[in-house]
Amino acid sequence: MKIILYLFSVLFLVSCESSVVKEDTGIHNTSSNNFSNNTLKEEPFLDTVIKNNNLSFHIKAENIDSSLVLLSATSETVTFVIDTIDRKGLYYVKFIDFDHNGNSDILIDYFGNNSTYSLYLFDSVKNSFRNIEDYARFPDAIQLKSNNNYYYSYHRAGCADMNWVSDLFKIENFKIVHVGHIYGQGCDFEIEENPQSIKAYKITDSTEENNILIESLSFTKYIHQNSDKWDFIEKYWNKNYSKFE
Repeated sequence: MKIILYLFSVLFLVSCESSVVKEDTGIHNTSSNNFSNNTLKEEPFLDTVIKNNNLSFHIKAENIDSSLVLLSATSETVTFVIDTIDRKGLYYVKFIDFDHNGNSDILIDYFGNNSTYSLYLFDSVKNSFRNIEDYARFPDAIQLKSNNNYYYSYHRAGCADMNWVSDLFKIENFKIVHVGHIYGQGCDFEIEENPQSIKAYKITDSTEENNILIESLSFTKYIHQNSDKWDFIEKYWNKNYSKFE
């Protein structure tokens, strides 16, 4: 019977893909574990301990096969599967306090022209990590200084990064609520029917056609009034987030 239970436990750890557990102390490891092709061949290639809720959690990332990695956490009493993640393009696993609530969260970065991220926030009620679905759509997210409930992202949209996108969102009940969208078009400014512009939209639902245009700004005027587009994006969202609530 003990052998059967042990085999069942091993199979459960390999197959389960739920967002799972860790717990919370005030210790926050903000260092990143960067991975090369060589380290990805080692077993385990991530092996560290963090603390949440006065409990220690032993975090491991181990190869399942040539394409998948098992990310797990072990406390004093039990081992939890955090997720099964893709090996391809895996760049780092970082432990940060993403939402600034005193708990360590997990951020995973996949290397590419536009970095892709996976985020697992710590659930202090269930003492678990929760996968924030769709977070990959909002890369390089930064928390607003004027309202900590909101974050804004940035990614390239073509023309050697002259066209770009920034989105405003918040996280409620471990789900992303997308509220605002800016499209900055710096290309094709010599074409009369397609001039440079910055357009900000309020997100109403998942249908793009139903989004509400909040304002259309002169690309040249607003970018030149700021040191660069990063400066503009930061200032715009921090000042205008309430227009998108």
